Amino acid sequence: MAQISFTSDDDKVAGNLLTAQHPSPFAFLFIQGWTGRQNLDAAQALVDLGCTSMTYDMRGNKTSKGDLAKLSRADFLKDAVIAYDFLKQQVGQDVAIGVVGGSFGAYTGALLSERRQVAYLSLHVPANYPDEGFNDPQQPQASSEALTAWHNTIVEIADNKALTALHNYHSPIQIIEAENDEYIPHQSTLNYVNAVADKDQLEYVVMKGASHRLETDELLAGYKRLLTEWVQKHG
Repeated sequence: MAQISFTSDDDKVAGNLLTAQHPSPFAFLFIQGWTGRQNLDAAQALVDLGCTSMTYDMRGNKTSKGDLAKLSRADFLKDAVIAYDFLKQQVGQDVAIGVVGGSFGAYTGALLSERRQVAYLSLHVPANYPDEGFNDPQQPQASSEALTAWHNTIVEIADNKALTALHNYHSPIQIIEAENDEYIPHQSTLNYVNAVADKDQLEYVVMKGASHRLETDELLAGYKRLLTEWVQKHG
């Protein structure tokens, strides 16, 4: 594992590149949840399958620079595009890149799929947000009673950036819901599921007894199993 960094709007974004000993023609970009952590365990699990993987800390979090209070969803999407391009430079143009996102990172990953060629898209406990405020600081919008109420509504595909991006995505996609998610209601995840146009490309799984975060070794192991089996099936 090698420490890497790239620059976005003059802010240093830090991460890790995990290179497979015998690389396959697939690599994966991991996008973390809101002020979460790099999922190095899951990234290593894909490296063990031969897939070079890259993780990074979102700007304003952990080892990455930036003022979290001023950064918008548009800024974090820009970071993901730069991260994708950085990974592509490391692995070469012939290597297909998949994206693995958790929560806020899943939302960002869905949007990234419209801006770059994403070969595989795995979304764990995907968050979603109204389009309003996309260019405004995200920190005040990250959690509120109004957002929870919106999550519990049926959202039309055409009315939401992330759902539209998912509807236009036609490669293998995995959506993993946590049965006991304390942040993302079932209806919000169902909005993502319903947005997928080609259901033959979709694997939708509910992790029984799971909470939003992978807080225990058992939950992390269960998630890694779902992710690696899905990658093996399609890769």
